[in-house]
Amino acid sequence: MNYILVLIYVFFSFLSFPQERKLSLKECIQLATENNENLKNSKLEERISKALSREFLSIGLPQINLDGGLKYNHDVPKSLIDISRFMPGVPEGTEQEVQFGQAYDGRVDLFINQMIFNGSYFVGLSAAKELVKLSEKLTKRDEIDINISVRKAFYTVLNTKSRIELVNNNLERLQNLLNETTQLYQNGFIEKLDVDRIQVAFNNLNSEKIKADRLYELSKEVLNFQIGLPVGTNIELIGSLSEDIVNDFSYNLNDFDYSKRIEYSILQTDKNLKFYDLKNNRSQYYPQIYANYNYGYNTSSSNYDLFFESDRWKSFGTLGLKIIVPIFDGFLKRSKINQSKYKIEQVENQMMFLERSINLQINQSIINYENTKESLTISKQNLELAQNVYNATERKYKEGVGSNLELIDSNNSLKIAQNQYYNSLYESIIASIDIKKTLGTLLNN
Repeated sequence: MNYILVLIYVFFSFLSFPQERKLSLKECIQLATENNENLKNSKLEERISKALSREFLSIGLPQINLDGGLKYNHDVPKSLIDISRFMPGVPEGTEQEVQFGQAYDGRVDLFINQMIFNGSYFVGLSAAKELVKLSEKLTKRDEIDINISVRKAFYTVLNTKSRIELVNNNLERLQNLLNETTQLYQNGFIEKLDVDRIQVAFNNLNSEKIKADRLYELSKEVLNFQIGLPVGTNIELIGSLSEDIVNDFSYNLNDFDYSKRIEYSILQTDKNLKFYDLKNNRSQYYPQIYANYNYGYNTSSSNYDLFFESDRWKSFGTLGLKIIVPIFDGFLKRSKINQSKYKIEQVENQMMFLERSINLQINQSIINYENTKESLTISKQNLELAQNVYNATERKYKEGVGSNLELIDSNNSLKIAQNQYYNSLYESIIASIDIKKTLGTLLNN
C-alpha cells in the first residue's frame, strides 16, 4: 500500500514539475502561425470576404418567396354610392350604403424575381473575387511579419546563449588561473598584487555572467510571446549559431519581380479593385432588366365554415418584365467616374514610390549583408589570432617567463574577439533574413 502511495506521489510530482520544451526554428514558426491572434483574425477576414462573395453571387440567382395569410375583417369597410347610376328611375343623388369585401379574406402568393441584366452585378462578381485575393494577401503579409519576428527572436536567443557559453568558459579558465596564482602566492613565489589582478578580472566576468543569464531569460520570454506560449514556459532551442547558416544562404537579383513583395502585390490588387469601381460607375449608364412571375390563390367569405372550401379559392397569375433606363441624374455618375479615375492614379503613384523604395531597400540590405560577411571574416581571423596569443601567453606564464598581467590582457583580448565573432555571425544571419524579406523570398523555403 505504501509502495502505491509513493508511486502516486512521484507521478503527480512529475506532472507538476515544469517540463522543458525543445523547439526548432521550424516548430517555432509553426507555433506562431497557429497561436498569433492577429493572424487568426486575418484568416477569419478571409472567410468573411469569401462569404461576402457568395452573398453577392446570390443576388443574381432567382429570388423566390411564398407569401400567404388569413384575415378576419371584424368591421367590413362600407361606402356610400349614388345608386342612380346603376338603377334607372331612381332620383339622382340617392345614396345607398354598400359593403365592399367580406368578413374573411385569404391569400397564397408565390413570387419569383429574376435579374436578367445589371451591369453593376457582373462587375461586382469580379470585384468580389478580387476582394478575396486581397484578404488572402493581407493574411500572407501577417505571416511574413510573424516569420521575420520569430526568426530574429530565435537567433537572438541562440546569440545570448552562445555568449553565456563563452562567459562560462572564460570563468572556468580564470577560476583555474586564480587557483594556481593563489597557490603560488601562498608558497611565496608571487606577490599579492598578482592574485588581486586576476580576482578583479574574475569578479567582472562573474558580473557579466549574471547580466548575460538575465538577458538570456528575457530573450526566451520574448520568443515565448512571439510563438504564443505562456510567459514562463521553459524552452530549449534546437540549433546553434553557425557559419553554415550564412554559407548556405544565397540571393539572385536576376529574377526579382516587384510583385514578389507582398506590399506591392497588395497595391496591385487594390488597383484592380479601383478599376472595378470605375467599371461599376460606368455600368450605371446601362439599363437594368428584371423578369418576374407571380402566381397564387385568393378567396373571401362572409361565413367561416365556407372559407376553406376548395372551389372558393380562385387562382391568379402574372408574368412581367421590368426595364429601368437611366436618363439624367444631375451628372452624379460622371462625378463618381472621375473620383474612380483619381483613385486609380493615387494607387499608381503609390506603386511608383514603392518601386523606388524597394530599389533602395535592396541596395541597403545587400550592402549591409556584404559588410557583415566582411566583418565575420575579419572577426574570425582575429579570434584565431587572439586564441594563439592567449595560448602562447599562458604557456610562457606557466614556464615562469611571462607575467600574469600579460595573461590577463591576452584573456581580455580573447574575450573581445569571441564576442566580436559571434556578434558578426549574428548580424550576418539577421542581414540574410532582411535580404529575403526585401526580395520577397522569405516564405519560399
